[in-house]
Amino acid sequence: MCTTCKFSALEKLGPDGRTGGETLIGHMRDAIAARGSDLPIATQACLWNCKRHCSVVLRDEARFTYFTGDHEPTREQAEAILDWFALHGESESGEVSFRQWPDRMRGHFIARIPAAPKP
Repeated sequence: MCTTCKFSALEKLGPDGRTGGETLIGHMRDAIAARGSDLPIATQACLWNCKRHCSVVLRDEARFTYFTGDHEPTREQAEAILDWFALHGESESGEVSFRQWPDRMRGHFIARIPAAPKP
């Protein structure tokens, strides 16, 4: 998850002085803890997607990776990201049928990247 993403398309920082990325990461951590999960969050300063704030890369070692952006830095969006990622993990390839996507995840996908081949 990008730590430096803007809070919105027009504002770098939110009312509390944090970036949108920092705010969304906080909501993700709270949502993961509330679910009793230990899903790790990797953070990165700038994912080079500055035109589409609050960028999140959804990946694991075995399936398609998805690059997403334009997320609202809210708890509701964090929940939608986690719901979608759970469906990703249930799929052998990481492909999730559009009909299954949480509404809040529609319009946020930028790229789908195949899993790296194992040596």
